[in-house]
Amino acid sequence: TNSAARSLGNLRTGGSGKSTDSLERRDYSDDTIAISYRMPTTTLALKLDSSIRDFTSRFPIPADHIYLGNNGTPTRSLLFTPILQPGWDAGFHALDVYRWKLENVRFFNTTKPYTELNYMLGSQTEQMIEAFHTQNVKPNWNILFNYRLINSPGYFKNQKTNHNNYLVTSWYQSPKKRYNNYFAFLANNLLAGENGGLLNDQDYLNDPIYKDRFNIPTQLGGDGAAVTGFFTNTVTTGNKYKDFHFMMRQQYDLGKKDSLVTDSTIVPLFYPRLRFEHTLSYHLYNYRFTDALADTGYYNTYYGQGFTDLIDTFTRGDKWSRLVNDFSIIQFPDANNLQQYVKLGAALENLTGQFLTGKHQFHNFYAHGEYRNRTRNRKWDMALAGTLYINGLNGGDYQAQVSLKRFLPKNGASLELGFNNTNRSPSFIFDTRSSFYLESARGPVIFKRKILP
Repeated sequence: TNSAARSLGNLRTGGSGKSTDSLERRDYSDDTIAISYRMPTTTLALKLDSSIRDFTSRFPIPADHIYLGNNGTPTRSLLFTPILQPGWDAGFHALDVYRWKLENVRFFNTTKPYTELNYMLGSQTEQMIEAFHTQNVKPNWNILFNYRLINSPGYFKNQKTNHNNYLVTSWYQSPKKRYNNYFAFLANNLLAGENGGLLNDQDYLNDPIYKDRFNIPTQLGGDGAAVTGFFTNTVTTGNKYKDFHFMMRQQYDLGKKDSLVTDSTIVPLFYPRLRFEHTLSYHLYNYRFTDALADTGYYNTYYGQGFTDLIDTFTRGDKWSRLVNDFSIIQFPDANNLQQYVKLGAALENLTGQFLTGKHQFHNFYAHGEYRNRTRNRKWDMALAGTLYINGLNGGDYQAQVSLKRFLPKNGASLELGFNNTNRSPSFIFDTRSSFYLESARGPVIFKRKILP
């Protein structure tokens, strides 16, 4: 049946008519739409969640995070959420909830063009605009475009935020279903003003003259005028995080061909048993803090940064480029269940960093493995995965994780038991070579690896 064909995890080549067990090929001129997507780390086809029960699923800031009330400013989780990813990490996570990440990219397959347009307007002309469009150019080739703008001037001086996210993807599958090509281009441009807090030389909050909070003087950023247009993206004092990502994943499968034959159509099927996968990804990161109206007394008091010359602008920045070559072999023990597989692979990572101390080059070589088994009755889901950094900048880092999940179909809930152990190097921002590293009065502080259970 077509339901069996869809469970293969391949691109949809047929659909059902009025009867669920029909073998008719889907008519692309039909009024209905069938849409699903796949994540980069799984072969499971997922459906869109169109419910509105949880507003935070459509709002960038999670429900368990606290922030200053201005959309786009740094956030912090109220829960204990350590970084469990081993290996290289630049260390800049204040604006993570506004970043789009490659591991969360969705590759779609749809029978009709699908578009979403979202607009949110809040107080102080806070705005969020998002445009999403995906369509199949051919039955076996899908493209996607996604854009989001977050803009808010804030309630206080120098609190303006302006975030832009861009995403373009492509998913192509050969007509014989042996070859898959996943392509993704992703970019984040995050700008967040920083005022250093309110001045405390008098009680501004209870003074009626400062009923408009924007008039209260702040530690950083000077006395600029309010700017409310969402096309203006000037932040004179604050953080500017920019990152660019390119990823191309190619897969070639060996397996068994089959087909479903009816009176009028032939539906080709393919049961992969062995998959070769190569992933090439290139990443650029630019983390910069700039204060165009630097107060030398403030930086000397709070950060111990003395200036030998009178300067107007204080700036610090780290730049990174990262190239990753990853090759994996995936074996499917059960041809009728692509959710059960064994994956073994290795990757070479080349890093180049530019700091105040100069330009430095690093590398990492690591191996990874995974076993996954989601039973055909979809009641149990077991996963074992591990990563070991064998050599390089982060040599010795590792991660081991095990999880067992039981689905409860009656109420749609699930129970999960898991274990995760990670040994990771400190983020590079704590390295003495980083432009953002600050020595204490006792000299350099050397951070060591930490084990996270």
